[in-house]
Amino acid sequence: MQNLFINLILVFGLLLCQSGNAQETTYSLSTADSLKAAGNLKMALTVYAKLYSEDSTNFKVNYNYASAFALNRQVDSAFHYLRISVAHDSTLTPLTDPAFYYLIEDARWKTLQDETVAKVEAKYGKYENLPLSKELWTMKLKDQAFYYHYHLVEKQLGADSPVARAIWELKAKINEENINRLVEIIETEGWPKISVVKAGAASAAFMIIQHSDIAVQQKYLPVMRTAAEAGEASWHSLALLIDRVNIREGKAQIYGSQIKRNNDGSYAVEDMIEPEYVNQRRKEVGLGPIEEYVKRWGIVWTVVQKEK
Repeated sequence: MQNLFINLILVFGLLLCQSGNAQETTYSLSTADSLKAAGNLKMALTVYAKLYSEDSTNFKVNYNYASAFALNRQVDSAFHYLRISVAHDSTLTPLTDPAFYYLIEDARWKTLQDETVAKVEAKYGKYENLPLSKELWTMKLKDQAFYYHYHLVEKQLGADSPVARAIWELKAKINEENINRLVEIIETEGWPKISVVKAGAASAAFMIIQHSDIAVQQKYLPVMRTAAEAGEASWHSLALLIDRVNIREGKAQIYGSQIKRNNDGSYAVEDMIEPEYVNQRRKEVGLGPIEEYVKRWGIVWTVVQKEK
């Protein structure tokens, strides 16, 4: 079933690419990135190739070139340019980048992962539980996979199209696998602690829990709260989970993170307690002003803010 969904995605991906082939090429990184974002991978790869020929050491060119190859399922080329880019990088970014979903089952991924971790540990210190960190990074990558494909299909065919539904079914399967494994981890080892797996891996637990059903969220919200109170989980992530659970339980949210879509297609902030104090509450957990947050949905926040 999963292969069927992936094949459907690939077929429509090719159609999307073909629809943009008439675009005139401009040799700039921003143009290549825009072509990739629009689903025109064939033309994006052409532009990246030109940019690479002009500067083969440019980190962003190599990295974005690799991600385009990966999205196009050209695995060998993706690994080639990814290895060039990570040679000049000491971050974990590629290990959680959903663009590289089709690389993670390849034996070369483990080698790249080990080499990347070695550089990060040399610069920032050892991981207390490296195997768990690695597993959480991969779970985080999987959690975010296929949003790229979904948004392309949504724009071209609509959210109710058969392909869009197939992608959501695939994502639901991935989410279920992630949630089941995370529950096993929490039940045996507790909530993944920042001091043990570090912040990037610990954030995967929140991302996966927020995509679970309400019963799982209700069960593990107190566990995450205890971890946050001990400095072992992110307060701003906890705030988002609190809001999500409140809304799903029919209660008002606290931090204004949950957005609803109206029948006319516009967006609005879900019901909230004392909206005039929301920025004070958001600041306390490390979240930015709500007026900035809601702009991404075209919402203009007009409630005058106060402090207690």
